[in-house]
Amino acid sequence: MAKPIFLVALPYEAANKIQDIQKSLEQQLTDYHPLIYMHNKDEIEFRAVYEKDFDEIKFEELKEIVRGSVSS
Repeated sequence: MAKPIFLVALPYEAANKIQDIQKSLEQQLTDYHPLIYMHNKDEIEFRAVYEKDFDEIKFEELKEIVRGSVSS
């Protein structure tokens, strides 16, 4: 079964931690393909790509995992 793709856009200030964040998310989000990229905004943006409807509650849980990984 295909895994959904979970996209995370981080501010450039996080560039020095991008490899650690990517590795952390790959370990925590085993049911997803997390992809991290940089953008020129101050906030973190999230997007999930999957051929089926995506549960909004699960999306909020994923966002909290990412926020925890970025802040550590």
